[in-house]
Amino acid sequence: MLRIAEGDQIGFPVRGYGVLLVMAIISAVGLAAYRAQRMGLNPEVIYSLAMVMIVSGVVGARLFFVIQYWHTFYVPGNWQQTLGNVMKVTEGGIVVYGSLIGGAVAFLIFCHRKHLNALALADLIAPSMMIGMFFGRIGCFMNGCCYGGLCTLPIAVSFPQGTPPQFTPPYIRHMENGAFYGLLFIQEEDGAVRVANVLPNSPASENGKVEIGDTVIAINGENLQGHERKPLDVLAGRLLSSWTINNEEGIAPGSIFLNLQGKGLVELHAGPLPKTSLPVHPTQLYSSANGLILCLLMCAYYPFRKADGEVIALALGLYSVTRFLLEVIRTDEYAIGGTGLTISQNVSVVIFLLSLALLIYARVRNEPLAWPRAAA
Repeated sequence: MLRIAEGDQIGFPVRGYGVLLVMAIISAVGLAAYRAQRMGLNPEVIYSLAMVMIVSGVVGARLFFVIQYWHTFYVPGNWQQTLGNVMKVTEGGIVVYGSLIGGAVAFLIFCHRKHLNALALADLIAPSMMIGMFFGRIGCFMNGCCYGGLCTLPIAVSFPQGTPPQFTPPYIRHMENGAFYGLLFIQEEDGAVRVANVLPNSPASENGKVEIGDTVIAINGENLQGHERKPLDVLAGRLLSSWTINNEEGIAPGSIFLNLQGKGLVELHAGPLPKTSLPVHPTQLYSSANGLILCLLMCAYYPFRKADGEVIALALGLYSVTRFLLEVIRTDEYAIGGTGLTISQNVSVVIFLLSLALLIYARVRNEPLAWPRAAA
């Protein structure tokens, strides 16, 4: 995108996330068409299937994300702006499981109307789903979404600030969760907000007065209890505003006053906003590599399948396990429903059980393969 001296922008912005999303679609459809032709199936079937699955998959992926993060899209009293936020797909914000659910619905309807063997066709396109994930997750990396937790390993990455007020996702998370001050918080079942961690070489550790387990009563003069919002959300709001607003108490940006139970007021000053986020796990790249490995595994296993449905069951089963594990180091999702698991981990458990049931069903139905066992 060309920028002129005055800062105005001309031309059409080409966003990396959107480009990688298109690459994911092209690679997935291309691989499926190639494999279909080798199996004696007209590639036009794949192209027709792709049209309906792409639309339903994107809708499902976006809908899943919007439901999961509704609070970030909804603008009270302004449905026009809310709808506009929902429609900004090119800026990121789709969920793999949502695309699987949406795509699966379209797939089953398509197979029913075209009188196709759904299990055999699902086996054929299983590697395509994974190669699409390979490119799609690289897009997530470029966008900054789907990031991991703090990391001290050499593989850790720091994301840029972005262009205020549109900060990159990891950056704004570190603004609002206290990481830039060197603090991480947790809300207990009784509603109390406590210090979960004090990061080394940070304003909090240098201050020496804040310790793990301290209970936070108020921040910058605002009590965390007695609000309609959760205490942790009140804390996050104040932490975020501490970087951008010279608030009523006259506290300079980059400073906070914590009222700690039994200790009183503790002042922390972190200075101006840093240029990058703290180092985090590049979970997007882990997921991308996972997609490529699963694609190769499914391609290798396909010639040895004994029943239609085995490959797709194996693909979904393995993905659900790896996704569950990746969620452990991701910090962009919270536990839901008192399960201690994120929404994606809960869905992973369901998908794993369904894939196991499908694998058993495929074996016990004892029907011959719809297509020959030759490599595709």
